Amino acid sequence: MKMRSAILILTLALSGCGFGRVSAPPKVFDLGLDARPTPALAAREPIALTFQATPALSDTGMIWRVGDSAAPRSYATYRWASSPAELVRQRLIDRLSRQGAVLNDRVSLQTPQLQVSLAQFEQVFSEDGQSSQGRILLQAVLLNGRAVVDQKRILVQAPAPTLDAEGGVAALRQASDEASDQLAQWLETALRPAAPAPRAR
Repeated sequence: MKMRSAILILTLALSGCGFGRVSAPPKVFDLGLDARPTPALAAREPIALTFQATPALSDTGMIWRVGDSAAPRSYATYRWASSPAELVRQRLIDRLSRQGAVLNDRVSLQTPQLQVSLAQFEQVFSEDGQSSQGRILLQAVLLNGRAVVDQKRILVQAPAPTLDAEGGVAALRQASDEASDQLAQWLETALRPAAPAPRAR
């Protein structure tokens, strides 16, 4: 019973319920300036990036849920400046560009193509309502011509400093940067030419 009461209180608070009141315009957030240092990686050849996201991440709603619940919700008084799909795509471009050019289209079939899917981008609260984290899930596939070179699943969870939308924004900013860095580190390995086979003596 206490657990259900905690979840109910959390739901009412985060949904911004205000009976009989005129709602104020929602506060708008983005991921902020990309000021975090990137890992020291070698320069790489240009890549072409294609990006997609699940339909739920194609509008500006700020999604949160409790635990592993199958019922995601959106804050009533907070929005993203752009869709999470666009925010994360731009963050990836900003950070991956520090190692080499990121193109919208392939110059030729020899240009490596990175296909990224954003599957999750939300604030997740513990079931007791005492903590939350920003969670981002990326699925990446690297193509050389039409052949799959490698694929990678990147899940990053960053703790939120406060139990509100602002805390979720801070956590998702950290998680987005960390996911971008993990993607850059994976690319450095995936794009590395294979060592030649030893010659037979």
